[in-house]
Amino acid sequence: MQNQQNLQNPARPVIPTGQELYDSLMGHIEPDLTTESLKMLEQKYAGETPEQTAVRKQRYDLAFERYDQAYADYVETLHAQAHRYRRQSFVQAEVENREQEGGILNSLHQAMFPSA
Repeated sequence: MQNQQNLQNPARPVIPTGQELYDSLMGHIEPDLTTESLKMLEQKYAGETPEQTAVRKQRYDLAFERYDQAYADYVETLHAQAHRYRRQSFVQAEVENREQEGGILNSLHQAMFPSA
């Protein structure tokens, strides 16, 4: 029954907006670099020394490298989900078509052989 339910309603991939995706990925990597946090960085780090700024910049550079990898992984996963959705949609269309053809064939059989 679960298989048939999945065929009836294939799971459509959910694609977030660019900002939602960026914030979701970057929020797990470096919360300072989310769109909301970026607005407050100047105030948050107003009193830091040039050395501290350099260390933070290195941390941010690493965060963007990790973000690029996370983004590539996300795109790969989304591609797989879209492929699975397309395949399930075709299977569902085929099942519906077979059911429709079966009904037509049954009606023809009943019309040709009413006593059978």
